[in-house]
Amino acid sequence: MRSRSTPSDPAKSRQRFANEISSTIVAVKSASERGRAESIRDVVDAYRRLYGSVQRFVLMLTNDQLNFASVGTSGSHSLNQLLSILAERARAVGFARLHDLKAAIEEARSAEQLRDAIFSDAFSNDLAALRKVVAALERLDTAFIGLCVGHVLEQHAPVAVCTANLPRARQVHVEHD
Repeated sequence: MRSRSTPSDPAKSRQRFANEISSTIVAVKSASERGRAESIRDVVDAYRRLYGSVQRFVLMLTNDQLNFASVGTSGSHSLNQLLSILAERARAVGFARLHDLKAAIEEARSAEQLRDAIFSDAFSNDLAALRKVVAALERLDTAFIGLCVGHVLEQHAPVAVCTANLPRARQVHVEHD
């Protein structure tokens, strides 16, 4: 009769088997799966960058008066909500290139649908289509960054022009006796 304190034969064999197995677990993925995963990551990253650019644009137009939590740092607002806030704030401050901004906003309203394409079986397996989504999101991001930077430069341009047009102070030469 066996004692309960000694391991049974099946327990010993499980222990021996566990010791023989490598401690490293390697996921086996085909090259196409790695490419698909990287493309999906690129879509998510491009969307996140676009979201962040729109958020910073809103904060810039409000002179950082809005709390990050209310604007969406934690994802409390959708991109479409941020775009609506951006349009409203741009109108309120008299944004010079409002027509261009409105066009970019309208185009960006489809960004969430572009991002969500990664959940479609047919679309998420098409690497060329995913690359097109990344390119579209990056183009939108670049448009918002350009409009934001252009606005900042326009705001500071009058100051630079005014100081450049000031008459130079005359040099006064004082002779001492």
